[in-house]
Amino acid sequence: MLSVAIPVTLLVGVLYAGIISVIETQSLKNRQTEQVIANVAQLAQVVAIPTWNLDQQFIASYLEQYALSPYIKCIELLSDASLKEYAPKGCEHPKDGASLHSEPIIYEDQYIGVVVASFEIELDQDRLMFILLSRIPVALMALLTIFAVFFLLFNRWVMGPIQAMISSLQEFQRTSIHQPVDWQSNDEMGTLVNTFNRTQVLQVEHDEMLLSEKEKAEQALRELQSAQDQLVESEKMASLGSLVAGISHEINTPLGVARTSASHVEDSLNQIRIRFEEGTITKQDMKNFLDVTSDGIRLMTINLVRASELMTSFKQVSSDQSHDEIREFSLYDYLQETLYTLKPNLKRYQIAVLLDCDDDLIIRSYPGAFSQILTNLVMNSLTHAYDVEDQGTIHIEVTTQDDDIQIHYQDDGRGMSEDVQQKIFDPFFTTRRGEGGTGLGMHIVYNIVNHKLRGSIKVSSELGRGTHFTMRLPQQIETKDSQTKFGD
Repeated sequence: MLSVAIPVTLLVGVLYAGIISVIETQSLKNRQTEQVIANVAQLAQVVAIPTWNLDQQFIASYLEQYALSPYIKCIELLSDASLKEYAPKGCEHPKDGASLHSEPIIYEDQYIGVVVASFEIELDQDRLMFILLSRIPVALMALLTIFAVFFLLFNRWVMGPIQAMISSLQEFQRTSIHQPVDWQSNDEMGTLVNTFNRTQVLQVEHDEMLLSEKEKAEQALRELQSAQDQLVESEKMASLGSLVAGISHEINTPLGVARTSASHVEDSLNQIRIRFEEGTITKQDMKNFLDVTSDGIRLMTINLVRASELMTSFKQVSSDQSHDEIREFSLYDYLQETLYTLKPNLKRYQIAVLLDCDDDLIIRSYPGAFSQILTNLVMNSLTHAYDVEDQGTIHIEVTTQDDDIQIHYQDDGRGMSEDVQQKIFDPFFTTRRGEGGTGLGMHIVYNIVNHKLRGSIKVSSELGRGTHFTMRLPQQIETKDSQTKFGD
């Protein structure tokens, strides 16, 4: 203990000295900097009237006087009347190592110029040495005294009972016979010794209980692994269910607009029919009817086309996710369709999604797997990387390399710590426990990429600088792999 404690005590003393040195150094710098700034502010007040009167001689004398400060490198006065004065004469503000401070020149509440001063703070080394030499010995003596008293008390009231308990444990391991520790006190150490003695008595019973519990835990682990597989499949279907709900809500809007337009056109038609039958129809009535009909049909066409496009994208994506089979498809078109189905979720955020992919890239693979990967990544970003009021960008870039494709998925959200990155693909790991997070989304992505698509995925992230996923996948999957089941 002495061989460890004494160096630690000395190290604490050195650290104390270092901290005091840093604090005193910064304090001296701050005081000297404040003094220079105060002088510059005073100078700006003093030269206000001469600057207004364009009294160069008076201004030059004051600048020279204030430039005598050992910290000042150059003082420059600029006025609205194109008056320039420097002190010392011909000086220039240093480009490196110097600080700049400017003060406005105010005369009768009117801005008439500015004083700019460059300065370098040089520390008073003698004062620093005096502070250190006066405080370090006192601190070391205090630390050594505290250490000596603490060591004696610690050795008597802590190490003694601990050594006795160690001897009792060694005897118990050797003979399986409990040897109680003889120590009586009314403090925490006495409580610890009594607890130790009672624990030793119950040790054999606990060993038998632990053996039984181990068998139960192993059985529970097997059941948990089975339940985990079922939950992973349930999470995939839940993702599809969320897609259905979002698309249903999104389709209601264009259908509602189309229905309203149809009703409005129908009302206009009834009115023009009545006037036609009464013989009161005019050219202006017919023109108004044609305008209303034209606008209504245009609105109905636009919104019905929009609803049709939503249904087409949804049918393709949902079919691939439910009955995924190998086929050739345009990766660009399919990713666009997937992003289109995610539009209801993206509308709640101020997030732009940029897709950078060759529109001629044709691959042979599982299209539903790509949809599941992109859906989980986007939803993971919306849930964990952004708040609703945040503005940001998700960039998806697809490149080819040899016979593989590389997909770079990057958001500029809040990012992840190193600890979260190491666990992100673990099943049931989530930072939103109790807020709807299941911890299965990224685990599913990892299994799809590594097992189903025979690829690899990596993640890199920094707090406050977004997250970047890199996936490398084959462009062609052989037909014999089409029977491969997810999670094999």
